[in-house]
Amino acid sequence: MITRTDAPIVIEPTVSPPPGIGVRECGEPLEEVAGVPGVHAGPAYHRRGIAAAGSRIFLRRRVLAALRSASAALPDGVDLLVWDGLRTLETQAEIVERFRRTLPDPGDDATVEMYLALPPADREEFTASPPPHATGGAVDVTLCDPSGRELDLGAEFDEFNERSWLTHYENDSRSEYRRLRRMLYWTMLGAGFAPYSWEFWHYELGTMVSAAFHGERFAEYGAAVPWRNP
Repeated sequence: MITRTDAPIVIEPTVSPPPGIGVRECGEPLEEVAGVPGVHAGPAYHRRGIAAAGSRIFLRRRVLAALRSASAALPDGVDLLVWDGLRTLETQAEIVERFRRTLPDPGDDATVEMYLALPPADREEFTASPPPHATGGAVDVTLCDPSGRELDLGAEFDEFNERSWLTHYENDSRSEYRRLRRMLYWTMLGAGFAPYSWEFWHYELGTMVSAAFHGERFAEYGAAVPWRNP
């Protein structure tokens, strides 16, 4: 796997939830993001006071292995920092409501859905199309130094505006942000992940979005958290 900074970021527009994709849960267990060389845990929502967010980050086993592979492909002195992984529906709902309160129109679902999956309306929807972070296959990740201090990629985590869009700096040939985003992008794609158009930090493996990106009919990961009534 080669880390590239000279090749442009090229993605198809992300559709969520992807049409025509089913779920065949593989039963793979969750593992904590801890003690993995080159992969640091920085639970962003817990540190920001999201009541339902825990201090530990969990992902599916293969996702964590893919992060380990991605980190190994990075240049010396650059590691991966994981901001978030598995989320309960309580956590998802709280994040969505906080974002709504920042919008001129809190009912603007189109803007909300650019950045966040709306909590499912019922158990049937939850089973058929779980939010990516509820599967353990979605990860929010960035670059950091070997001590876990994040590098500056041109936007803060959950800075929901154009600066966070994956290709925002692509036309600036002198931008260090472009170089680092390309490094993260090509490293994560090399490890099998699918990117997301509106957040440079969001990648998925084994999910419905990942299946659509890779031309597969079924996701390997269904919901890995319990259903909660809306």
